[in-house]
Amino acid sequence: MITRGMSWACRAAAAVLLPLLLPALLPPGLAGAGAGVGIRVAEAKTLERDVFGLIALHQEVRDRSPEWRGAMDKWPVHTCDINGTCAVDPCGNEWDHGWEAISCRYQQNWPADIPRVVTNIHLPKRSLIGAPPRSVVLLANLTELDMDTNELTGPLPTDWACLRNLIEIDFSNNRLSGTIPPQWGLLDELVEMEFDGNPGVRGCLPRGVPPRERLCGGLFGSIPCPTFTTDRMIGTATTGSQLTGQFCPPYPGGDTALAATLSCPVVADFRRLIVGFFDQLAAEQAAAQADPGAPAQTGSPGVAVAQGAGREGAVVPPGLLGGALQRVAAAQGASEPGAVGGGVPKR
Repeated sequence: MITRGMSWACRAAAAVLLPLLLPALLPPGLAGAGAGVGIRVAEAKTLERDVFGLIALHQEVRDRSPEWRGAMDKWPVHTCDINGTCAVDPCGNEWDHGWEAISCRYQQNWPADIPRVVTNIHLPKRSLIGAPPRSVVLLANLTELDMDTNELTGPLPTDWACLRNLIEIDFSNNRLSGTIPPQWGLLDELVEMEFDGNPGVRGCLPRGVPPRERLCGGLFGSIPCPTFTTDRMIGTATTGSQLTGQFCPPYPGGDTALAATLSCPVVADFRRLIVGFFDQLAAEQAAAQADPGAPAQTGSPGVAVAQGAGREGAVVPPGLLGGALQRVAAAQGASEPGAVGGGVPKR
C-alpha cells in the first residue's frame, strides 16, 4: 500500500502498479479467499455494498433532471434483488457488463469467491445538474471518479475523503463552489485532481492532495506517467478556478486530528433511498400483474427482481432488507444498521 509518508512523486509511480495492488484494497476478510484459482469476471458477483451503493446513487439523482434520468435509466437496477444480487451484474464482465459508465477493472483473474468491486464511474459531458452525489461514498474501492463538463453546483462533499482508494477525480468544467475540504488531504492514493473550469472553487490545496499539475514521462517529465491516463499533465488542475495552487498550512494536530473530524457513512445511512427503490419496484410489478398490457416504469417487463415481489400489494418485507443492510454494515465496521463508521477505514 502507498503510505502517508511517501512523496507525491512516489505515489504517481506507485499508480503504475495498481493492478497488482488492488487485491489489497478489498474489505477485510476477502483478500485471501480462494487464492490461486483464476476465472473470468463474469463468473463472480459484485460486492453487496457496491450493489446497494449503485442503487442509492440511482435513487439520489434519477429524478433531478431528464439528463440524469437518461443516464440512470441505462442501469439495469431492476434486475437487482434485496439481497444485493443482480441478474445483470454490475461487474459481470470488465468492460461489457450492461451498466453504462460503471467499470470494475483489474479483477479479471481474481478467484470466483472474491466479490468484485466498482472501481470507476465515468459520467462526463451529460449536462448533469445539482450537487455532487453523496451516495458515491459507499463505493469504497473507487479509483476514478469522472463527472467533468457538466452543470454540477455547490460545495464538494467532505465525506468523499472516505474514498481512500481514489487515484483520479475529475470535476473540471462544472459550476462547483467553495474550498476543497481539508479532509481530502487524507486521500493518500490521489495522483490527479481536476477542478479547472470551476470559477467558484477557491482557496489553497489541503496538504496531502497532489500539487499543481506538471508534465510526466518523456525527456522533460519530472515523474513517471501513471497507466490510468494518457494525459501527460498530472497533479491538481486549477486553471479557470480561484484555487491558488499553494498548499494550506498544516492542519492543527495533524492527520490524526483531521481523521477524527471525518465520519464515514455506511450502507444503512442510505436506507431510505434503498428501501424506497424496492418498495417502488414491488408496487410497479404488482401493477404490471394486475394490468399486463401496461408499460413497465422501472425496468423491463417480465423480470423478477425480488423474491415475493410482484404480488398484489407487495412491499419489501420489513426485516428482509434490514438484514441485508446489517450484514453489509457489519462488514464495514458498524455493529448495527443505524451505526455510522468512525474515522477513516483504510482498505
